[in-house]
Amino acid sequence: MIKKWIAGMMVLILVLTGCTSAPDDNNEEIIIPRSSADEYAVMQSFLPSPVRNYHGTYLGRYDIFEIGDRLLDKSKQHFSVNDYILQEGQILTQSLLTTLVRREADSNPQGLNPPIGSEFDTGSSSVTLSDAVIVADVVELNFLRRDGNQYRLGGISLAIVMNQSHRVVINGIERTVTISTDRLYQFGSDIGRKLESYLRTLPNVTDVPIYITLYSTLSSDSYLPGGMIGEGYFESRTGQFKTNDERWVMFPSTEATNLDIQTSAGFDALKKSLQDVLPESIGVVGKGRYIEGNLDKLDITLHMSVKTYAEVVSVTQKTVSLLDTFEKRDMLVVVSIRSLQDVVVVITRDRGQTTPTVTYLF
Repeated sequence: MIKKWIAGMMVLILVLTGCTSAPDDNNEEIIIPRSSADEYAVMQSFLPSPVRNYHGTYLGRYDIFEIGDRLLDKSKQHFSVNDYILQEGQILTQSLLTTLVRREADSNPQGLNPPIGSEFDTGSSSVTLSDAVIVADVVELNFLRRDGNQYRLGGISLAIVMNQSHRVVINGIERTVTISTDRLYQFGSDIGRKLESYLRTLPNVTDVPIYITLYSTLSSDSYLPGGMIGEGYFESRTGQFKTNDERWVMFPSTEATNLDIQTSAGFDALKKSLQDVLPESIGVVGKGRYIEGNLDKLDITLHMSVKTYAEVVSVTQKTVSLLDTFEKRDMLVVVSIRSLQDVVVVITRDRGQTTPTVTYLF
């Protein structure tokens, strides 16, 4: 027991100092192999993020998972799953993150939020925000690369999380002011370069490639996450930002119809076809994620109150047959069937897949 405790502490100390011992060719025990070809392997000795409690406090549930999902997926274009090991971010400590999300000041030059007493241009000539707090959080992932008999920090990915919508009082009336996406991207790219320059002053980060994304928490519905609006990859002190267009929309909705009439029509047809399966109506709602105008993921939730096992099977089989309504095959489709508060069935049609996978959860 004592030997195992000492060995565990040695691995922890090595990771915190920027590297960890690599396994021998015949001993891969410190690495958990990746579960699929497009996923990262991870360390057996998982290190939680030192700022995990901050994320849990200031990020909404929908944004927490969307930021992590998209940051990890987008990082693959720079840090190959074949060459890197995934690790929770370890560079941003609690004190460092607190410093970053505070206001810029003489005493805090690395602060990412506008200085006290400043007026923030929202992109509308008639509206500015006094003492705006734009940056809400910074989320980090690390990527380790084998170097001889050690794994060293080989890449850093970050998401700067920004508030695009603000509640203000104008002429005694409270209202919501939204920063234009172009203005938010301009501000985000400026502070992103500032963040990259500051990180270069930290130990073990000087020459490490850094990938920075810009995330807006703004969504058209409170039940939807926000989306990425920009990204930049920095290596050897060179790099630049470019815009992203990622957003979620509800189905059915006017926004969805205007954006994607074909998928909207398919969703309406699925919803109508399910109404006659059970004596009681079945509630059907959906949300879709669009990346650069292309539908990447469609989540559908069915709400019903089942009375028998056969009812669950019937609704499931009917739903599976109706998924052919969505002819687009390069998107992920996930259907959750709920009875009251419980998810009883999950139907998944992966990208490029023709036959859905059905999982009964009882």
